[in-house]
Formats: sequence, C-alpha cells, structure tokens
Amino acid sequence: MTPRSSKETLESLRVTLQKLEQTPDSPSDGQDIAELKQILLNRIAELEALSAMEPTEVESAPSSPSDLPSLAVVTEDDGVKKALDATPLEKLD
Repeated sequence: MTPRSSKETLESLRVTLQKLEQTPDSPSDGQDIAELKQILLNRIAELEALSAMEPTEVESAPSSPSDLPSLAVVTEDDGVKKALDATPLEKLD
C-alpha cells in the first residue's frame, strides 16, 4: 500500500469536515461532533503549514540539460584584441 500524499490527505480531511458540517447535529452528539470538527481543522492547518514549508516542484532543479533555460551570449567588438594589438611589446634579451 502506498502512502497518501499530503495533498490527498488534505482533500480527504476537507471533504470529511464538509460532510460533518452538513450533517444535522443531534443534541446528544453535539459535543463529540464539535470536538471532531476541531481535530479535523487542526490537522488541516498542520498539513497546510507543512506543505507551505516544503519546496515545490517548480523550484526543483531541472532533470536534464535540455530543461535549462538558454543562455544569451554577448561578445564585445574585439575591443580586447585591438587593445592587445596596439600595445607595443618589449623585447627581452
């Protein structure tokens, strides 16, 4: 059995809470239902906080070099080469 993702667990908890809120409360079960709702709300908040701290898939590194953004190549107008050509060299004896 594979473990549920936090996203699936959150969705399941939200659906359960929604169904609880739509169920009419009987006077004898009122306190128990209120406690169960509070437990569900706390767990939902806990999972949302944990998922907010986890890095998202978008922030993960690219899996292959083809996934990397293309690089822009900037060249100078041979300014360095011209400067080197114009600089006189001294002969060493």
